[in-house]
Amino acid sequence: HGAKSQHKTCTSEGCSNIIVQGGLCVRHGAKRKLCSKEECTKFAVRGGVCTRHGAKMERCNREGCSNIARKGGVCWRHGANAKLCSKEGCTNQRNRGVVCMKHSGAKPKLCSSEGCANGARAGGVCWRH
Repeated sequence: HGAKSQHKTCTSEGCSNIIVQGGLCVRHGAKRKLCSKEECTKFAVRGGVCTRHGAKMERCNREGCSNIARKGGVCWRHGANAKLCSKEGCTNQRNRGVVCMKHSGAKPKLCSSEGCANGARAGGVCWRH
């Protein structure tokens, strides 16, 4: 239905950054907790420590992938928070409808910049152009 998740934004006038603590972003005074290990300057991730000092991050359960798992035990690349193609056996992410580009028969639009073969995004050009 096209709903997008809404993050709360910083309460400082004119700032659209995501809040971290007390209604403020880091730029406007929110304090982030540091790792509790002596002389470590990294930010705490879980249990008051950074990943170097023991904060365990679940890894994607797909063979050969070492990305951090997001939802359902998989990373973004392998389908966390993504709706998959409805064709049996297909693991591609679906595109607007109920099937992926491969099964919809649609041809991907290419970047309109001369000599570029990347897929087009907003405005008919790729992310690079």
